[in-house]
Amino acid sequence: MLETKMEGVQDDKAERISITLPKNILEDLGKTMREIGIKKRSMAVRKAVELFVRENEALRKKGEEEGVGTVSYIYNHEKRDLLDKLLDIQHHFGKIIISTVHIHLDPERCFETLIIRGETKMIKELINELRRVEATNLAYQLT
Repeated sequence: MLETKMEGVQDDKAERISITLPKNILEDLGKTMREIGIKKRSMAVRKAVELFVRENEALRKKGEEEGVGTVSYIYNHEKRDLLDKLLDIQHHFGKIIISTVHIHLDPERCFETLIIRGETKMIKELINELRRVEATNLAYQLT
């Protein structure tokens, strides 16, 4: 256990880990850090991990409770098999998808937002299904 004074660590105890990132992601991380004023790489990675944990924790804590929120993603509509998969997923989860918003970004890409309400268990299943297809920039907000 490494004991240090780090911003955002409440009990002053942290563990050192090692990660491997592709060069392009590391470059994007550096650029983003400069843009938002984060000086230490460990702080940026810590914030990313905290966000990842919080997002998934929201789904875990809710259990069988009802949730409401949005799920957004971008996809290439020229890939017909991908479009078919996304439509199949939407039809399969039609019970919890209240509405969809569809925006054409350019000749190939579309941005879609699903407005959802239902058992958190089903919402989690929907999100996991979308993670399995080639939709990019998958993001969700659940309350």
